[in-house]
This record gives sequence, structure tokens and C-alpha cells, in this order.
Amino acid sequence: MKSEGNLKVYIALILAMFIWGLSFIWYKQAFLAFRPATVIILRLFISAPLLLFSALMLRRLKWPAIKDIKYFLLLAFFEPFLYFIGESYGMLYVSSTLASIIVATIPLITPIAGYYYFKERLKINNYFGILISFTGVVLVVYVDGRSGEAPWFGILLMILAVLSTVGFTILLKRLSEKYNTLSIVWFQNFIGGIYFVPLFLFTEAKSIAWSTLTFKDFIPVIYLSIFASSLAFLFFIQGVRKLGMTKSVVFMNFIPIVTAIFAMYILHEKLPWLKVLGILIAISGLLMSQIVRRPKFRLINGT
Repeated sequence: MKSEGNLKVYIALILAMFIWGLSFIWYKQAFLAFRPATVIILRLFISAPLLLFSALMLRRLKWPAIKDIKYFLLLAFFEPFLYFIGESYGMLYVSSTLASIIVATIPLITPIAGYYYFKERLKINNYFGILISFTGVVLVVYVDGRSGEAPWFGILLMILAVLSTVGFTILLKRLSEKYNTLSIVWFQNFIGGIYFVPLFLFTEAKSIAWSTLTFKDFIPVIYLSIFASSLAFLFFIQGVRKLGMTKSVVFMNFIPIVTAIFAMYILHEKLPWLKVLGILIAISGLLMSQIVRRPKFRLINGT
């Protein structure tokens, strides 16, 4: 029964990564009609009511204790607020494939955060994996840079998204022990939506030509709202609850594969062999960093 339960969690995590891999495609499609802040505010204001309705219908809504409100406020500040700023505005400057590879480095950063906050030990394969994966990322940046698709400002924004996700995951580990998945995702999106209102009003609200928009323009935003902001987060938080932080983020290794394949067919992004090599190197490093071995002997310092 336990293995069957774990299988369901693995399937949920794979589905979450598949959705997040596609989300980079949907961003590019949404940007044909909307600016980043508008995409974000629509995304959150569509997903939040859906999540609230689901939580109420299933009687799963649990209000935070007063002492935990600060953690929910900080959780939403990391993600979706900082993450969406980094990801959405970063996607204006970099290719969807490069963006997905940078986001997929989260499993490399998470063990470092785990070591600092939870005293989880780093092994030699973690260091080798980080080095190899970084080499792959640099290769993809180099290929995109030659075609003018990798300005450093966009890369820095995507790095902001990565760092904010690490902060989000650390807080999520604390909150997932006390609150159910639906409640966490709803409060996260609701508070995040409030954070984005001033940014939207002062930057893009007056420039939207609503009368020229068609339903087709809203389709990628709806996909982002229902799938990326709702279902994927529900699947991912369930994984963190069952498998823990480090094991769950490993599944992000598969995001660049999904994005690269669909970007080639849907967005017609070029996928030269050097870029494919960089993706494979980056993913190999990510996987190497997560290999768990039982040591047959101890080193001098006992590690």
C-alpha cells in the first residue's frame, strides 16, 4: 500500500513538472496580447476563486493561526510575487528553453539551503552535480547569446525566480506540516494577487485595449491560471508533504525537456546540437547531484 501511495505522488510530481514545462510556452503566447503584470494579475485572479470554491466544496479550507500569518505573507512574497516578477519579466528577454533550464537549477540550490536551515549534509556528488549542471547552463547561454536571445538582464531576472523558489520551498516545509494543500495554495495565490495590484495599476492597467482582445488571447492565460497556478502547485505541495523538500524538487530536472520539445514544435524555437548538448549536460549534472549512495567507509571527519 505504501508503494502504491508513493506511485501516486510520483505521478503527481511528474504532472506538475510537465505543466510547468508547458507554462514557459504559454507565457510566450500570452505575451502576444498582454504585458507581464497583466498576465500575472489575470492568472492569480482566475486561479484564486477556483481554488477557494474547491476548498469550500471539499470542506478543506483551514484558516491560518495568528502566529502563522507572517509565514503565509512571506510565502506569498517569495512565490508568487518575487517568482512571477523574475519569471514573467525574464521571459521577455530569454528563450523559453533557456528560462526552463535556469529554473531547473532549483534542485542544485535547494540542498545548499537545506544544509544552512535544516543541517542537511552535502555530499561530494552534490558538488560535482552543481559543477556539471552549471557547465550545461553556460553552454545553453552561450548558444542563445550568439543568436541574441540571452541578455544578462533576463538571466538575472530568472535567477531571482530561482532564489525566490528556494525561499518558498523552505517556508512550505514548515506550513505543509500544519495546513492542507488546498488551503496553502489558495492563501498563496490570494495574498500574491493583492501584492500585484499596485504594480498592475501603476504600470499597465491604463494601457490595455480591452475592446481589441478576443477569447483566443485569453486562452494561454487561462491555461496558466488553471494548470500552472492551481493544479501544478497542488501536485507539487502534495509531493513535498509526502517525500520532503529535496526529493520533490529533483523532479524539476524534467522541466527543460518538456519545454525544449514543445518550444521547438509550437514556438518554432531553434534547437541546434550545441543547445541539445547543453540541456543534456545540465540535466546529467542535476541527476548526479541527487544520487544517494550508502558509503561503505567513513572519511577522517566522519562524513
